[in-house]
Amino acid sequence: MELVAILVSTAVAVALSILYPRWQRDAEVRAIKKRHGCKDPIKYPHEDKVLGSDMVRLRTEAMKEGRFFKLYESQFEKYGRTFEEIWRGKPLINTTEPANVQQVAALAFEDYGKDPERLKAQSPFYGPSIFSDGPIWKHARGMVKPIFARAEISDLDHLASFADRFMELLPQDGSMIDVQPLLHRLFLDVSMDFLFGKSLNSLQPEVPADCTEFREAFTKAQKGVTQRREAGWFQFRLHRYNEDKDWKEAYTKVHRFVDGQVERALRETADLKPDSDDTGIRRRYVLLDEMAKEIRDPIALRYHVLGVFNPARDTTSIAVGNTLFQLARHPDVWAKLRQISLELGDAPLTFEKLKSLVYFRHVLHETIRVCGPAARVWRVAVRDTVLPLGGGPDQKSPVFVGRGTPVVLGTWSMNHDKGIWGDDVHEFKPDRWIGRKPLWEFVPFFGGPRICPAQQQVLTYAIYILVRLTQKFERMENCDPVFEYVERFSLSFESRNGVKVAFKTS
Repeated sequence: MELVAILVSTAVAVALSILYPRWQRDAEVRAIKKRHGCKDPIKYPHEDKVLGSDMVRLRTEAMKEGRFFKLYESQFEKYGRTFEEIWRGKPLINTTEPANVQQVAALAFEDYGKDPERLKAQSPFYGPSIFSDGPIWKHARGMVKPIFARAEISDLDHLASFADRFMELLPQDGSMIDVQPLLHRLFLDVSMDFLFGKSLNSLQPEVPADCTEFREAFTKAQKGVTQRREAGWFQFRLHRYNEDKDWKEAYTKVHRFVDGQVERALRETADLKPDSDDTGIRRRYVLLDEMAKEIRDPIALRYHVLGVFNPARDTTSIAVGNTLFQLARHPDVWAKLRQISLELGDAPLTFEKLKSLVYFRHVLHETIRVCGPAARVWRVAVRDTVLPLGGGPDQKSPVFVGRGTPVVLGTWSMNHDKGIWGDDVHEFKPDRWIGRKPLWEFVPFFGGPRICPAQQQVLTYAIYILVRLTQKFERMENCDPVFEYVERFSLSFESRNGVKVAFKTS
């Protein structure tokens, strides 16, 4: 009997050790919900109610077919601006509610961080940088932001030389060209020149072998990161097919190139301090050199510069490519831009002049709204917190967000919300921006403390290229039999069919 009593008491103790924390946690959640008046969001009706694999399957198929964001859009139309799904066995909240975007990005910024699983998936290709959290992010942000603020955005001479080479590669006889790959080459050179102080000369008629090798290695390394993010628990399957070996070879090539640039920067800035200028005259800013004045550890410096290079590599080229995609289908808008650019005459295209071209900015904003590359922002609650809207059948009540819960801000779907933009939401209409001052319903560069520090540079570079093109060519004709925009995911989302156009001088 004594043994039985011991076994019973042990079993009770074990049960209590398991159940009491759960009861305590449930009590905490109920208290928070009651205090804030929270209601549960609408639940997605999963077939797989444990892991949510049916949603993964739907989105994988949609991505392959170029309708990933149209699927998202249809789900938001059906379930409202905020709904909850099951993702890898735990709740995930999707939202396009502008008030929730503001809450995550700014008002409750400290309540959210990057997804640790996603950060882990990209290591060791990427390391601690501006895409990290906490003190590492704060240090990187504080270092990078002023560099962008005072760097080459106000001196476009370097961009002009690359733009000249780009314009020379465009057919002058009105023949068709897919300009999207050429734009990638242009802005690869521009970003490499700004970040490292040297380009890979990818705009040469014959692309150098080392440029091709670097581009292919970077693309393969980034693809490996994407595979690991999507694989989640099943990353072990990548070992079976030698994916890890290929990935390591790719990111090692990228690291080797960057480390060579880091070594040079550390050597040349050995006696300089942040904000120092050893010449006493106005000069170009090279981001790596400015970083090297503050960060002397070569591995840390490698990861910091890679953290900036990743978004810089394709963001502007895709934005300009998407704009040309739309302009080829809207010749009246091209004509208006050309009239404005010709009125500039031979005046230098300064930063201030480009910033004053309001209609060019409207065209870029409308392009980004219609077809990106802005897509989603993924955050995870680091503590129990609350979203202001999305709960209950009418979605007007606050929503409880438990610590560890992913919150995905569907910015592409928000840009296609008829309640915000009207019934013509899918039409390309730059004039809709006249008199409009977007707040949290349009965040192409995100917002709050983590707003993109390069946003002004991206817009300035994009407008510069558009001005040069509209000054030179009277019109641009569409050569693609597919009229609609079909998305393709590589490193980010771009036109699956490219940007097939013909530039006409008369």
